[in-house]
Amino acid sequence: MPSNYRFDHILINAFRTSETYGRPNRAMGNRGFQRDRNVHGPRLERDLTAALVEAHQLLTQRLPDIPGQETGVYLEVQSADGEKLPDLNWISKGIRLGAVRLSSTQEAEVGALFVPTTAAAFLTEKIREYAHENTTSHAPRPKNQDKIEPIETIRAASLESLWTDQRPFPDDPQQRIWWECWCWSDRAAKLVLLAERLNLRAISRSLTFPDFEVVPVYGNRNEILRLVQNSAAIEELRHASDNPAFFTVTARREQNLWVNELVGRVRPPGERSPAVCILDSGVARAHPLLEIAIPIEDCHTINSAWGVDDGSIHGHGTNMAGSTLYGDLTSPLSDAGDVDLMHGVESVKFLPPPGQPSNDPLNYGSITQAAVALPEVSQPERSRVYCMAVTNRDVSGERPTSWSAAVDQVCAGVMLGDIDEDDEDGVEGPRRLFVVSVGNLPDASNPDDISDLDEYPVEDPAQAWNAIGVGGFTDKVDIAAADNLPTWQALAVVGDLSPYSRISTDWNHSRTPIKPEIVFESGNKAINSAETELLSGVDSLSMLTTSKDFLAQPITTFWATSAAAAQAASMAAVIMARHPDLWPETVRALMIQSAEWTPAMKARFDACRTKRECIQLARTFGYGVPRLDRALASAQNDLALVAQAYIKPFKRERVTDANGRSQLKGPTFDEVHYYTLPWPQVSLEGLDSDVRLKVTLSYFIEPSPGATAPVAPAQYQSHGLRFELKRSDETEAAFRQRINRLEDSGEELPAAAPDDRWLLGSKSIAAGSLHCDIWTGPAADLAARNVIAVYPVSGWWRYRTHLKRYDSRARYSLVVSIASPENEVQFYSEIAQIIGIGVETEIGTG
Repeated sequence: MPSNYRFDHILINAFRTSETYGRPNRAMGNRGFQRDRNVHGPRLERDLTAALVEAHQLLTQRLPDIPGQETGVYLEVQSADGEKLPDLNWISKGIRLGAVRLSSTQEAEVGALFVPTTAAAFLTEKIREYAHENTTSHAPRPKNQDKIEPIETIRAASLESLWTDQRPFPDDPQQRIWWECWCWSDRAAKLVLLAERLNLRAISRSLTFPDFEVVPVYGNRNEILRLVQNSAAIEELRHASDNPAFFTVTARREQNLWVNELVGRVRPPGERSPAVCILDSGVARAHPLLEIAIPIEDCHTINSAWGVDDGSIHGHGTNMAGSTLYGDLTSPLSDAGDVDLMHGVESVKFLPPPGQPSNDPLNYGSITQAAVALPEVSQPERSRVYCMAVTNRDVSGERPTSWSAAVDQVCAGVMLGDIDEDDEDGVEGPRRLFVVSVGNLPDASNPDDISDLDEYPVEDPAQAWNAIGVGGFTDKVDIAAADNLPTWQALAVVGDLSPYSRISTDWNHSRTPIKPEIVFESGNKAINSAETELLSGVDSLSMLTTSKDFLAQPITTFWATSAAAAQAASMAAVIMARHPDLWPETVRALMIQSAEWTPAMKARFDACRTKRECIQLARTFGYGVPRLDRALASAQNDLALVAQAYIKPFKRERVTDANGRSQLKGPTFDEVHYYTLPWPQVSLEGLDSDVRLKVTLSYFIEPSPGATAPVAPAQYQSHGLRFELKRSDETEAAFRQRINRLEDSGEELPAAAPDDRWLLGSKSIAAGSLHCDIWTGPAADLAARNVIAVYPVSGWWRYRTHLKRYDSRARYSLVVSIASPENEVQFYSEIAQIIGIGVETEIGTG
């Protein structure tokens, strides 16, 4: 790679200033939630007394003489409708809240509260104080009001109280499954020892998160109940990821067997080129089209007994490798030009071949992390993007799981061994780009069976916040005569959702990220003239790729979201090859920023009457179909500004009190970044038309999937970031005062006008670690909106002071683009003149 390379986007790091940040005081308004303490308090006292009596009866069934196991009970607590469960953790007393989930009505929160036997009197006293005593402050109120008042009910917990999986709680008490036991990390080792004493199969190689460890245990309901009764370790229970599905294809005879001719036109990637690392079933690297780009030393396996060859019956890993390198082989096979490969391929076989038993309980979180580590040990300096088209069949990704959180750890560089504990600057592990397919609809032949797409949500682990979730669209609508389907037609129209792809419209919009973020070609299905039968895998509605059985049939058809994920990973690797200084967070942002909705998608957006309808479509198509040319360079009338920066979300300061004693304050917010954008004022003010502004903010969070994370995103993320744009009717001073409490001059400034031209709105894009929205309005209005802020919101780095992560640095990428339909407008040239660079911009890599 040359020491300098062309980067046609404009870097705006020099236009950034940093200030100390304080979250603005938000008026709480009328919550509409009031308690009659004289009624509520005594009722909770009675509830707690009865619950403790019932729960303590279970302690009589404990095994005698269990060393090191604390005795205690689980209580189930539920909030009032519309209220969140308060923080009921009293760590010094051993009282811990876990297994937080939404109630059956979705209106309240329910959790399991572990109360040690020694702390029962303490909890009883706290509720008594709330019921009968007031604080001694100048405005007296009930003692412990914040912790106790939101509680609606307290009752003895059952085993089901600890179940947070979206799959149903096992009905059959004798059914033996792998259970994910989410344990408080200081007690996980004791659980493994206890399981062994109870003759239960437990895996000591657990998946570790801040404050929690996931221990897989094999047993039935009664056996797990005994485990819970005899331990004080389990925070929640889930079904282990024991049913992963990877998407395979049926090998088909093809007429275009011109592989040798194509091989002569392929130019292999350079030695320092990036790679797409495919986590799948292995690869048939001896295929003539693959051995060009896959050296044998780049083929790995997590189990040496499996070998590295493709172990899938249908050759799924080989299909993925071909799609990653060549896209749809139809084009290069029929073309006469040279094919320059910009990246290579690495293969990690992490799925066992048929008939080969696995020594692990199919804990795909730890298996995925083990697979990620293998190529990095072999080629530590190589840039790579990871690609996985393996999902947990029919398991919705609405909530974080151990698998999705493990993927988030991979991206954030916080896997075991990533972080140098002696690094005084904080968490600086290697960031990684990870692409995951969102899963496929069942291969049904009856159209009615898949008519309600809400019943087929994006599958685990594609909900991972830091990964790119890839769905499918299709442009393939012409059925060839060779398919011998004269009365059939394509199911989806040009540019619409692929009939294979899943969506996330039924997820909780305020708590879950938009998935998929992007879509690529996934093929189409055929439907008969009576509209009563569907057919998958039609040759002319699919793509071509490399086949496992390459001696007899080197080319085969490929379709569905596996093919889409391969294309997405390829695009990411090409961006890495062209711009090696870009962070993985930036590559992700550029891909989303470059995405456009097809005319069919735009027509559906244009018909939306509310933001909610727009959000539903975004959870169907993501942000559209990415374009490599747009991601690589700014067109004259379509300008992109890019920033890569470190920010410190939180800080903890030491203060001295009136007696001269020094102590640490609780962590507070630290930094806000302001960008004074070098806007093309002349071009914008001269336009008498609307323009479109698109903003993408991309960063990686460190996940903490336990406790309240599924229903409170701020508890899952280590930190969060948001962006805000100055409005056209406010001064920069007023904008800063609105964003940052610490810049409040004391002068009462007029409130800014409502900002309702954003397509999705800030609340709808708040969850996740990628925030993207589109503003459309008059060009003259945008000319006055030339300041953007990036500021932190809360996360567990701030709250869990015992982990001492509040001083950690975070990094982010910001991409801002303006688009105009008028071709004569030259945004790029004007900006280049403003900041004193040539149009042919050279950016050094050093």
